[in-house]
Parts: sequence; C-alpha cells; structure tokens
Amino acid sequence: MRLHHHVRTLFAAGLLIVVSAVHAEEEHRELGPHVHGHGTLAIVIEDNNLQMELSAPGMDIVGFEYEPETARERKAVEAALADLKEPLKLIALPDPAGCTVTSADTSIAVKDHEDHDAAAGAEKTAETDEEEGRHTEFRASYALSCADTASITSIYFPFFNRFSGSERLAVTAITANGQSSFEVTREMPRLEEM
Repeated sequence: MRLHHHVRTLFAAGLLIVVSAVHAEEEHRELGPHVHGHGTLAIVIEDNNLQMELSAPGMDIVGFEYEPETARERKAVEAALADLKEPLKLIALPDPAGCTVTSADTSIAVKDHEDHDAAAGAEKTAETDEEEGRHTEFRASYALSCADTASITSIYFPFFNRFSGSERLAVTAITANGQSSFEVTREMPRLEEM
C-alpha cells in the first residue's frame, strides 16, 4: 500500500512538472501572459493510468475573460464547467483503450497580468489595468483508468466543436517512450502517432 502511494506521488509530481513546463513554454513563446484561442493540455500515461491537465483562457471557453456578472454569463460558466467534467466527450480516445474516468476536477482561476507587464516594461493607466490586468482561466484535471493504454496512438478533439473560441491546444505528452510535444488545432483536431 505504501509503495502504491509512493508511485502515485511520483506520477503526480511528474504531471506537475509537465504542466509547469507547458505554462512556462507558452508564456515565453507568446511573449505575454496568454493569447486568446490558445490552451494547453498535458498528458501523462503510466501503466494503465492516464492523467490530463487542461487549461484555457476564459475567452476560449465562454467568450469573455472577466468574472461572470450577469445571470447569462454565470449560466455559460456553469455549462462550461459541467461539460469540462466529461473529458471523454472533449478528448476522444480510441475505443480499444477502454478508458473510464476515475476523477474530473474543474475550476476557474483569476490571473493577474501585472507581473508579466512589469517584466516587459509596459506602462499602464489605472483604467487599462482594471480592464486588462485580470483574466480568467479554466482548468481541468482528469484521471482515467484504461484497459490498454498502448492502443492510444491517436486522439481526436471534439473539444473544438464544443468551445468555438478555442483555436489550438499545445499538447505535451509523457509516455513510456519519453516526452513529446504536439499541437492540435480547429483545422486539424487530431493527434496522430503518439
């Protein structure tokens, strides 16, 4: 039992490192804190376990990036969070893999741009800071148990059909073969040859 817990801890730590690296790489490449239409997905496959961490700007998911203020906006956020809790409807794995969801956690983070802007030497007025200084980011964390993870050689992304504001996902995958980086887009929503 203790060994199993240790393995799970290492597994979680590995995923955390991947997610941090993905975020750092995204921010460095974009020369800014975030870009609309661009999300990230980290995938770790170990034995018959699959874990995924998804993050996307609020604009991609609900069409706005501030905290919901109206009943309509709150309803849009609730619907998005409900849909994000069903990963297999957004990230379609091959049937032979036989994957079932063991946990799905979703949340919204309110992030601040100030640190990035200060580092970039940008000057802002109080007005623009209030409008642009904060944005929301949807995050989802999934754990799945699969009958045969070796058959996960391609992944299709209905995610783009559900979230029309999203244009691409930068995907980082860690499998027994090592770490790989991919990009899936609205135009090419399939990941091949994992």
